[in-house]
Amino acid sequence: MPQPIIRIPGIEPLNLPGARQAVAPLHTFLRECIVDGRLPPGTVLSQVALGRQLGVSRTPVREALRMLQEEGFVEAEPNQRMRVASLDPAELDATYAQRILLETLALTMTFDGFGARERREAKARVTAMRRAARAKDLETWFVVHAEYHGLLTARASEPLQRQLRALSDRSVRYIRIAQRFDPESWSEAGDIEHPAILEAVVAGDREAAVSCLAHHLERTALRVMRDHAPDHVPTAVQRAMALVHAGPAPWPAADEAAWPGVA
Repeated sequence: MPQPIIRIPGIEPLNLPGARQAVAPLHTFLRECIVDGRLPPGTVLSQVALGRQLGVSRTPVREALRMLQEEGFVEAEPNQRMRVASLDPAELDATYAQRILLETLALTMTFDGFGARERREAKARVTAMRRAARAKDLETWFVVHAEYHGLLTARASEPLQRQLRALSDRSVRYIRIAQRFDPESWSEAGDIEHPAILEAVVAGDREAAVSCLAHHLERTALRVMRDHAPDHVPTAVQRAMALVHAGPAPWPAADEAAWPGVA
């Protein structure tokens, strides 16, 4: 049974402004703690205890938790304390289905303007991801990984960018939790897939680039699903791939064997 949170390890009181102005930075901070796993799924969130540790009053904590509840990061039952939302395979399936559709769309919007500068920056991010993985520096890996995907979708409209960032936050939460159980193997597929996407873009092959990106997101979804909910069939991801009309992946796709019929 999860216990009320007393202290977030390694976190000191925040230097925040007055109660009203504290809500936005407090919301951002608690959201980061949920996404990066400092607040694991099921953790009971006491407004009083959180406020005491973070050095703020109960009012901004309550408002920040309400905002997180609206975003789906926090859940509450009637007459019960709030708690960090549990891992939901249906949400994971839907999140990656949306990422497949929207991120490939954003890539097509970016493709024609992906010039020499963007290619250099993307290649540098691929190298940086490999170095971070070898050093087992997950925090740097996640930062650079987000920058890499951001370069591939940089010319999409700001409303679409906001949706992609929100979906990425949700998917990163699942990946981080899975990585704790299997940290050695998580970078291996990315070392193949990230360069393959970039090579297709540099070659001017729009169809191959879209296919590589779609299969990269699909493979990640299936891998996370296999770790978190092996009995859940990811039908949303399957249908998203059908809508994208992505061809066969240019790399071995062993993970998909766990779900017969999922291409």
